[in-house]
Amino acid sequence: MEKDFDKWNNIKKSTDNENRSIKIREGEIRWCRIGVNIGFEMLGKGQTFRRPVLILKKFSADVFLGCPLTSKKHDGSWFMNFTHEGEIRCVILNQARLLDKKRLEEKLYELNEADLKKIKEAFCKLILL
Repeated sequence: MEKDFDKWNNIKKSTDNENRSIKIREGEIRWCRIGVNIGFEMLGKGQTFRRPVLILKKFSADVFLGCPLTSKKHDGSWFMNFTHEGEIRCVILNQARLLDKKRLEEKLYELNEADLKKIKEAFCKLILL
């Protein structure tokens, strides 16, 4: 697959210039402009290189720790599967990264407290190994 770094760079520049007045909350799943990345780092898709992301930890009004999602079930300590509206979703824990809310687009849904707690526990277990 050919990566279009030049197109992503233009989108990244315009994204950086945007002023987003959204409020973020831990447990939200939002579209996020992840971008075109290097090697095995998670990529965004589509015209704005986006992917659903879980807001795992809010650090300020503008910055958060986000984990990308996939619709494919995965097993292993790097992944945490959950069900939303009868469909399997998977949080990719080993792809967590610090993100600015300027990258965020519309909210898709919010995790329930039990699922968010399980995901946070799995993340903590992964990074403490």
